[in-house]
Amino acid sequence: MGLSLEAADRRPELRGGAGRNARRWPVDGAGPQTTVTTRTVGELTILEFAGQPSVRCAAQPRAPQAGRARLLLLVLTGGACAFRGGDGRLHDMREHEVLVTDCASPMELRGDEGANVVGLMAPAHLVAPRFVSLERLQAATLRSHGRGVAALLYDFLASLADGQRVTPGAGALVDAVGGLLSAALEDCLTVEDARQGEAGRVRLEQIVRHMRRHFADPGLSAADVAEAVGVSRRYLHKLYAHEGLTFRQELIALRIDACLKAFLDEQQADKTIAEIAFAAGYTDISQFNRHFRRLKGATPSAIRRASLAELVATRKSARVGRAA
Repeated sequence: MGLSLEAADRRPELRGGAGRNARRWPVDGAGPQTTVTTRTVGELTILEFAGQPSVRCAAQPRAPQAGRARLLLLVLTGGACAFRGGDGRLHDMREHEVLVTDCASPMELRGDEGANVVGLMAPAHLVAPRFVSLERLQAATLRSHGRGVAALLYDFLASLADGQRVTPGAGALVDAVGGLLSAALEDCLTVEDARQGEAGRVRLEQIVRHMRRHFADPGLSAADVAEAVGVSRRYLHKLYAHEGLTFRQELIALRIDACLKAFLDEQQADKTIAEIAFAAGYTDISQFNRHFRRLKGATPSAIRRASLAELVATRKSARVGRAA
């Protein structure tokens, strides 16, 4: 997403010098009432969208290295304006929040008459990885951040449009913005990660409950469970990986535990080990034996003999108790 303020079909009113850096982020469409002012400081470009901001920038292929990537920070300093987020929906920009986006993501602004948006565009290599990792920037992209230090970053960016103030040199500007951005994303994304962690735990509980009800289905798969609880298969595997487990390990553990309970169930004492394994979802008895020995450290027949002996001893003890 390079910003060329030459804006093709709809020509916004341009003031100030766009500069070569500005032209690397082409605007696909700028509303006829959009006024764009630009000013370059070294490799950075200070932008101001006023009037009735209506701007679209197409996504560019994501560069594998920060050297060709670009970062754009935007703040609303007056009126009302919305941006299209990564979820495809419009979200209100709010004062004291900073919208982060990059050249690999489409950017769209829709402002009311009288709205004013100030931005700073910079090559990402000036910020990442010196201040913040490229992965963290990507996680923050097309989102508005307003927690903690983000308010200080907002104030600093908003002040860049003040023609009465002296603008720092390129190096000082990068240092100030990079440091504030790093701290702001640390504040905002850490909280978001915690929220996602809580949501993930709830989802994992739903997944485990579903598996406890359906583990005996021989054809049960991760895709089946994911669809049943309303998540993607990839997300399901990610939740288990976060716990240091896999879906398959969980399924095997549930089936083996069900077999152990059956070994202690007097009502199933006349069933063979194979019958119990098949009832728990196994279709291959040799596979069941391998799983059982790996988890329990003994063969199913040895564990069952011990379980039946315990069951007999318990019944004898009960009879003695009643006779006494």
